[in-house]
Amino acid sequence: MKYKKILLYGQGNGRDHVNHIEFMKTKETEIFSLIKNENALMEKYNNVKVIKNINEALLFAKEYKPDLVIISNRADLSEGATEIFRKNGYKVFGITKEVARLETCKEYAKEFMKRNNIKTPDYYIANSEKQAIEYIIDNWNKSRYGYVLKVDQFSKNSFARTAVPESLEGAIEDIHRLFSLTKNCKLIIEKKIKGYELSVHVLINNDKYSVLPMVQDHKKKYPNDEGPMTAGTVSVAEGKPCPDDLMKKLRKDIIEPTIKGFIKEKIEYNYILYIGVMVTETGVPYVLEYNTRTGNPEWLALTGLLEKNLIDLINTYYENVEEIDDFWKKDGVSIAMYGFSAGYPEVERSNYKEPVLNLDKVKSDTDIIGEHIISRNGILYPSGGRVFALRRIGKDFKKVKKDIIEDFYNIKLDGLYFRYDIDRINYKN
Repeated sequence: MKYKKILLYGQGNGRDHVNHIEFMKTKETEIFSLIKNENALMEKYNNVKVIKNINEALLFAKEYKPDLVIISNRADLSEGATEIFRKNGYKVFGITKEVARLETCKEYAKEFMKRNNIKTPDYYIANSEKQAIEYIIDNWNKSRYGYVLKVDQFSKNSFARTAVPESLEGAIEDIHRLFSLTKNCKLIIEKKIKGYELSVHVLINNDKYSVLPMVQDHKKKYPNDEGPMTAGTVSVAEGKPCPDDLMKKLRKDIIEPTIKGFIKEKIEYNYILYIGVMVTETGVPYVLEYNTRTGNPEWLALTGLLEKNLIDLINTYYENVEEIDDFWKKDGVSIAMYGFSAGYPEVERSNYKEPVLNLDKVKSDTDIIGEHIISRNGILYPSGGRVFALRRIGKDFKKVKKDIIEDFYNIKLDGLYFRYDIDRINYKN
């Protein structure tokens, strides 16, 4: 089945922007993006339109008549966009609101993992601030590495929903902060495990699947993985194969039990699943969380490794998903690095007066991907914490990293910050 006319429905973030870039690489398919937030770098294309809501999207779709609607963002999926488009007669690449609970409700996801014998760190669910503090005081010294705190309620600000305290005193402070920022929430208190993280993206079509190249994402703001949590600072994707032993464990202990669990529990999951995995010091992979969409910036880096066009991936997904295993540059490396505005993520601002200058000084083969960036009187300004991303692709990791950092230093933005202390994926067993 070949899709000739595709409608992308999204928020206008970096994920949407990179999808637009990748789909435009083929002349055989017509593409149009509808976005609900301004993205000045994305809006430069004629086939991008800013809309207010899904009703405007449906009116546009009625005239446009797409063969396929693609929905890529958690917010849209969890608000039922898939069901709405399907109800109006469109074929949709997306999951339903109920299925999206695997990401939006951590308690539900943890219970699913337990029922289906999928390794995940032990956890406790606190229903109040008092209960959380009592538990952490009683159990801190019983845990080898401490705990990770996760608010079971979605917030766009990672700093407001996650904490990794280093001490009991710090844990109590974080509990106070998390409950003050998110009222009437539950708190997942998860036993911290040591190791290294991987972002594992899996395309699932019924009982068949394809594992995409491995990605490592860096979420802490400062070097050496210190500082507050962000929505993601930089991702590194590599085409070189994941070690056989680890891949066997990922398939046998995580991916296949997850898919079997979907089938057993009648969860219709025909879409992409991004699994946050921690591989312990002894080489055992644990699921930290399910994300019912692609990562951002992980997907920005991943798509840089495509040997074929993104439309070929979509077509092959429906024809034979397992063939997608051969779609990637085996000797390639792709880095997607975000630039932050001043104060992010600790300070939420509503007013940005500092202009973004010299994007034209960036190398011509570096992709500039918008996230929170608007235009006022022809001048670019931030509109949020993660302003834009730069993506570079090549074969030599050190050169790709050096070139992307050089590009950042050519850009002028008061308070601009980016995470520069990255390395290639290291499978440390």
